[in-house]
Amino acid sequence: MICQRRKGFGLKTYLYVDFYLILNFIMNLFLIMATAMLRQKRCRFYRFFLLSGMDAVCSVVFTYFLWENKILQLSIALFRIGIFVFLSLKGESFSVWLKDTACFLFLTFFAGGMIGVLQEILIRTFHILQMPSAICIILAVALLSILFYVLRWDIVSQEQERKNIRTVKVIHRGKEEEIKALYDTGNQLVSPYTGEGVVIISKRLSEAIGLSCGQNPVLIPYHSIGGSGLLKAYRLECLQMRGGICKKELLAAVSEELDHRQKVQMILNITWS
Repeated sequence: MICQRRKGFGLKTYLYVDFYLILNFIMNLFLIMATAMLRQKRCRFYRFFLLSGMDAVCSVVFTYFLWENKILQLSIALFRIGIFVFLSLKGESFSVWLKDTACFLFLTFFAGGMIGVLQEILIRTFHILQMPSAICIILAVALLSILFYVLRWDIVSQEQERKNIRTVKVIHRGKEEEIKALYDTGNQLVSPYTGEGVVIISKRLSEAIGLSCGQNPVLIPYHSIGGSGLLKAYRLECLQMRGGICKKELLAAVSEELDHRQKVQMILNITWS
């Protein structure tokens, strides 16, 4: 549907209402979902869908009636964004709402820039003379959605790892080391000989406390996604954790792969809980 507006000196401008409405709806839905992902908010798809459609309709109405008043049009657009973010994400406080809105605005400019870059690549690099804006926007939204899903997964993984990292003190033969240990649900390593849980420590840490000195290793079989094999395990005198928990004479298996992880030097055993 085409709406006609008459500008000064008899000039006419046209507003493609259906095209403008659909594009606004697509961008609103994408931007609010990306904001929810980055801000780690609950994604309420039906709420986002409904509010994106309502905001797209409002955008078309205000654009039509305020076509020549750009300043008022921009002011109302900023007001609409604030209301749209507030109703969609339900910020717990004013400061949280401000952060959500700032994130939404940042993504708006970022997405706009990406759409422009994509259109430039399609037109100049691949010598496509005409490329409908709708196709450019849909392609850009699809690519950005994949990017933000990957980014969200990485953020959630880092946050989960951060919550599971604990500071522990390792004591062995008069040597003490305060290290970062990961409480990982994937470590269910158990000694087949004694049935006790086995922690995994880095080779660097074992050498620093002299873990293997005067001990014969116990070979502990392990199975993981990366493969299977045997780990050398030794008796560790003491492991102190927060809350007064202290483990004595526990088995610690040495893994060279753990040396590549900079944040942690030990993986605790889930079977202890």
